[in-house]
Amino acid sequence: MQFPICYFCLKSGLLCKTCDEKLRKGEITKLDIEIAKWFLENENKYPQIKDCTFYKAVQKDNLLVILVGCKAKTLGMLWRRVGKALSEEKGVNVRIIEKTPSLRGFLSQLLFPAKVITLNTIWLPDGSCESTVKIAPEDVKKLPADIKVLEEIIRELLGETVYIAT
Repeated sequence: MQFPICYFCLKSGLLCKTCDEKLRKGEITKLDIEIAKWFLENENKYPQIKDCTFYKAVQKDNLLVILVGCKAKTLGMLWRRVGKALSEEKGVNVRIIEKTPSLRGFLSQLLFPAKVITLNTIWLPDGSCESTVKIAPEDVKKLPADIKVLEEIIRELLGETVYIAT
């Protein structure tokens, strides 16, 4: 598995100059290091993840969201097993999401089992954009966390402003 920090730093527990700089700049967090270490320790238990990449982890309230990517076909069942094991160990809800170029695809994974009805993006005069994702009012109770918490997680993982509306 590939990680946002070097293999030596994960194994030794000490950060090299490059990885320490990434930590100070905010490119990686202590949570990223902790989750990367967990993946490294459990790589033999789940050999299919060896060809995957761990990008980032964000935890808000009782929800831990982990962004990963794989060159192989979607490993949905595997990620559910890995997420369950990590959830039991950490004592929080874990959502493992495969990185996708599609915002709609990302949101569908994050908000599951709630269904994305529409996704609208507006471009602002300063060159930035904001998106609004609409879900059915009856799906609000199906969300893995509070709407504001989910919006913060999206902002941290993608660097985009997305509002969730019913």
